[in-house]
Amino acid sequence: MPNTLVRDLAMLLILAVMWSSSFTVIKVGAEVLPPVTFAMLRVAIGALVLYGWLKIRKLNLPTEPRLWGSFFLIGLFGNGLPFVMINWGEQKIASGLAAIIIASMPLAALLLGRIFSDEVLNARRIIGVSVGFAGVVTLIGPQELLHLGDDAIRQLAVAAAALCYAIAGILVRKLPGAKPEEHGAGVLIASCAVLVPAALFADQPWALSYSAEALAAVLYLGVFPTALATILLISVIASRGVTFMSLNNYLIPVLGVLWGFLFLDEAITRAVLVALTLILVGITIAGTGPTTRGVVAVKKIEP
Repeated sequence: MPNTLVRDLAMLLILAVMWSSSFTVIKVGAEVLPPVTFAMLRVAIGALVLYGWLKIRKLNLPTEPRLWGSFFLIGLFGNGLPFVMINWGEQKIASGLAAIIIASMPLAALLLGRIFSDEVLNARRIIGVSVGFAGVVTLIGPQELLHLGDDAIRQLAVAAAALCYAIAGILVRKLPGAKPEEHGAGVLIASCAVLVPAALFADQPWALSYSAEALAAVLYLGVFPTALATILLISVIASRGVTFMSLNNYLIPVLGVLWGFLFLDEAITRAVLVALTLILVGITIAGTGPTTRGVVAVKKIEP
């Protein structure tokens, strides 16, 4: 297995670990904070962390106006819209069904990457993404699909969030060169420009009550599943493309089962092992081979 694939698989796993842990933490904060303010505080902390890291490393934010236009769109589709839509959707629909809907992101990324970017769409990638999706359905339980159509508006909101994530990935792929720290800070600052006015309008955050648990949840989410995850996300997309990056959505439910086994004494059944096998096979199939049309398979990541 090429070294670059090992590295990218490791970053994909770290992303999945952080994002899978965030669901439990989100529940703590969501009991106190409304969705828009919760998302705004999380992104604001992430932006402060990355900006501080830039200053420590004596790096600067990009100055090109065109780049900031891209950052704004990435912030809108990658953070602003999906954070709020998922929070709203999961108020009524089961988390298992929501996980399956979100797991449709690699399918959307596969198609959008071919239409709007330079990514390949071939039988290998289609088979890999499809096998991985089958693993997610096997893991969560096909019976969850019987509830499709209940609370249809909220289900559509979660599906729209998955589409937003795919669009954001395409926009990241189009950034000129990969500078994860500078671009990541720019994206999160632009996300604040989207979410701060929305929170001021929707929630009047200065009038809210903030518990210690909610603030701890926001701090964790801002530092790890937002700031650090943004750097890794940009690195993976630059190296191997948005379709490969989106496959972390298949690992997240697997890790949820693992956390249940380690901390809640929940059993790992034969169905879980079959699902894990399908997911890992799907990721390996979709992640190997050239990722872009033409000769180039891996983009250079600039220091």
